[in-house]
Amino acid sequence: MPNYTEQEQRQIDVTERLFDTTNGEDKSMLFAETAVWWNGLPFVGPNPGETEHKGRAAINGILTGATSGPSDKKINTGVDAYDVSTIRNEDIVLLADGDYVVRQHTMRAKTHGGKNYTNVYCFVFRFNEAGEIQYLTEHWNTWHAHNVLFNNFDLEPAHPTG
Repeated sequence: MPNYTEQEQRQIDVTERLFDTTNGEDKSMLFAETAVWWNGLPFVGPNPGETEHKGRAAINGILTGATSGPSDKKINTGVDAYDVSTIRNEDIVLLADGDYVVRQHTMRAKTHGGKNYTNVYCFVFRFNEAGEIQYLTEHWNTWHAHNVLFNNFDLEPAHPTG
C-alpha cells in the first residue's frame, strides 16, 4: 500500500465521495466552479457534440442526467440512461500522485429500460490548491456505451405495400 501525503489522501477521499451512490450530497460541489469534465462520447450532457463540459452547472447536469428515465415515449430519442440507484462499482484501483488521482473501476447498473449495463471506466482527476476537482478526464468503452445507452431505437421491418 502506498504511503500518501495528507493532501493526496484528502483527494482520494473526495474521489470516493464522488462515486458513493448512498450519499445524497450535491456531488457537483466537489468540483471547482471553473472545473472541466472531459468525456469522449459527444452524446453526454445537454449539448450534443461537446466533449468538454465546463463549469459546475454543466457538471451537475452530467451527474444528475442518468437519474432521469428515458425521454417522452412519444419521441424516441434512443437514450436509455442507467439508473444511478442500481450502480455497483467493482475492481476499484485508486492511485494518487501530487495533484492527480486515477481511479479505474467496473461499473454495473440497470438502465431505466431494464437492460444490464457493464463498462470499465478510468478517471484521471486533477485537483486545485483548494482540494476541489479542477479537471476530470473520463475514459470508457464509448462504443459499448453508445450501443447500450444511446442507440436504443425501436426499429420495425419494412411493411409490404400490398
